[in-house]
Amino acid sequence: MLKYCLSIALACTAGAAVAQTEAPAAAPAPTPPMSAEQSAVRTTAMALGQCVMTGVQGMAATVTPEAGAAAVLGACATQRQALDSAVDALIATLPEEGKAPAREQYRAQMAGAETQVADAIRRQRAAPAPAPAQQ
Repeated sequence: MLKYCLSIALACTAGAAVAQTEAPAAAPAPTPPMSAEQSAVRTTAMALGQCVMTGVQGMAATVTPEAGAAAVLGACATQRQALDSAVDALIATLPEEGKAPAREQYRAQMAGAETQVADAIRRQRAAPAPAPAQQ
């Protein structure tokens, strides 16, 4: 479940909310209920993801993707700190032998956040503009 929560954190941070148009092949397997710590990671990851997506969408075209990513992540520092705290609380519930690998996994995933946000800015800019509404 930790990997699932950390993956949510990474996915939300990257702001890669892509809607799938294909029908799912099979119903997903039921998942066990989340602990309070897991729920906190999910909630804070979603808040960070929303902040990042809002920042990416409002990025001026004159700003480079790299500078934009740094600015967006800086503007979302409060949400990032909340996520860091939630992940720390979740990791604290793990057996001792799982804590160091979990911290390293989270650190490694979050280390790529700026690159992923810059890529999201590039993808947004490369997307075709919506067609004007017909009246």
